[in-house]
Amino acid sequence: MDSIALNEHVALRIGLAAKALKGVEVKSLLALLTTNLGTPLSEEKLTSLSPKKWRSMAAKLSNDFSRYDLDNAYAVLSSLTIGETDEPTISDYQPLSEPSLTVAITSNREQQLDGHFGSCLRILVYQVSQNTHQLVDVRSVNTQLKGEERSVYLVSLLEGCDLLFTLSIGGPAAAKVTRAGVHPVKVKAPCASQIQLDELSAVLANNPPKWLANKLAPAIPA
Repeated sequence: MDSIALNEHVALRIGLAAKALKGVEVKSLLALLTTNLGTPLSEEKLTSLSPKKWRSMAAKLSNDFSRYDLDNAYAVLSSLTIGETDEPTISDYQPLSEPSLTVAITSNREQQLDGHFGSCLRILVYQVSQNTHQLVDVRSVNTQLKGEERSVYLVSLLEGCDLLFTLSIGGPAAAKVTRAGVHPVKVKAPCASQIQLDELSAVLANNPPKWLANKLAPAIPA
């Protein structure tokens, strides 16, 4: 990788992604990425790579990768932060005693909003009020399912949620999510979950639109 003068962070992403693909040499993955994304490779190019394009590219390396391997490698290449795709830990919490929403976020690492609905590694579930928010559930995605079975399964992971924040979601999937009573919202760029949830709390505190106000759960009796 040195001969191509890669940025240190780009080189680290590629090395970790090759590790996730179990058996793929770093130089083979590097060649694939430069062929399809051009040179010089940058973090911007890697983080803007779509799941569909990535799977199409990876098919040229081997047909033996599991969906989990592909999604895990994609998460390493495209996520907001660099490192392993760690799952966040839920701290002890008490249900909020004020009106709140239950919000789902597609994520690949820690408490980051950095996943696409069709390829994320997990769904983070938060309780959000006008004053605060807290992580209440982490729902890992079974990446082995395919087709309609996978689509139905992903929607089922949103059970009990009012909103979904995600980097992208296809039209048919968005329609299914909406029919399940969850409002999907596409976010333009990866960010820490806290940033998106703070913005939502501000909206709830300042005359939210009627459709959103109607979703607020009633206050829990003390």
